[in-house]
Amino acid sequence: MSDSDEDFPLFIVLLDYLIKKVRAASRVPKHVSAFTGRNRMLELLHGHDGQFVEVLRLNKECFYRLCSLFTENGLQDTRSISAQEQVMMFLTIVGHCDSNRRSGYEWRHSGETVSRHFNNVCSVLVSLAPRLIGPPDFVHIPSVIENNPYYSPYFQVRI
Repeated sequence: MSDSDEDFPLFIVLLDYLIKKVRAASRVPKHVSAFTGRNRMLELLHGHDGQFVEVLRLNKECFYRLCSLFTENGLQDTRSISAQEQVMMFLTIVGHCDSNRRSGYEWRHSGETVSRHFNNVCSVLVSLAPRLIGPPDFVHIPSVIENNPYYSPYFQVRI
């Protein structure tokens, strides 16, 4: 066996290492925009009310009340994303049937980050469900429905 045969595996390892280094050096980051998720949030909060409603499907007053309800019940700011931004991401995903990838692009976060914070908000919402969602009041039927002949056939039987 000659010296060149013994050096061949070392040459392959070295070549593989150099190829990986060149590929790593030529990578372009996916989210290169200076427009961050925090900037997107601030743009919506300080921008036109109509744009806010169009993007989040609720007005600013309701949004602030929803955020305070969620933070009172366990939603917390993280190092990089505030509770408000988490709620905004959640509302845009739910309100527009956005995919994880599309939301990651819009908010300039990775898919894993979007998924994690979506799940955080969803967990708080599920914990609030018993307080916010309940059966209707069957004892009192609003007079608008009870006195309207269009609806009255459906409310003839009382429980």
